[in-house]
Amino acid sequence: MPDFAHDEATARRALDVIDQLLAARNEMASGVGGVGFLREHQAVAPVAWSWWMLISDSARVVAEAAKNGNGFVVAPVMRNLMTHAVAMAWLIDGGGAAVQAVDAYSDDQLLKLITNAKRAGWDVEGDEVEAKVRAAVDERTAYPDLEVVRLTNEIRNTADLMAAFGEQEGYLPYRHLSSYSHTTRETAQLYSIPPGLAAGNCATSPGRAA
Repeated sequence: MPDFAHDEATARRALDVIDQLLAARNEMASGVGGVGFLREHQAVAPVAWSWWMLISDSARVVAEAAKNGNGFVVAPVMRNLMTHAVAMAWLIDGGGAAVQAVDAYSDDQLLKLITNAKRAGWDVEGDEVEAKVRAAVDERTAYPDLEVVRLTNEIRNTADLMAAFGEQEGYLPYRHLSSYSHTTRETAQLYSIPPGLAAGNCATSPGRAA
């Protein structure tokens, strides 16, 4: 991405794109009768639409925070936005198999949550949802669809997802934003300046340039 840098010009370009994105989203979502999908796209379109709405809502939150000088606070939202933007392309490319992969990945995550709930002492034994999900997982395991398996492995990890679409360079800002999404040195220094370091030389944080 040679045309982009960590500067005010790039921040303004990004905010302009977000404004255009939101305008297009509002125009599409303002229909009185709601949004309909062609029959041939019934499997993929609802997922794509929901992700598009999440992307645009996330972009709105990021833009509002950045314009107020608080862009660094929404670093996790920026990461989520980036993941779903690439996942949109992944979904369209994968079609029905990608939708199945989303279900497979979601089932795995739900079972992990149930396991964590049990470890925490929650009474979730005999839960109908768990039984249904485990049955679905068992069926996938017994009759694996190799394309669904491949796509499931891609959607599990953002680095793999971006690499699948030749966006390795795009993973760099995502990785950088991770520093502001966890309990790191970067977040520990956001509101303080180490002794002897001039304010103008402090490491920049996401959203500051806006």
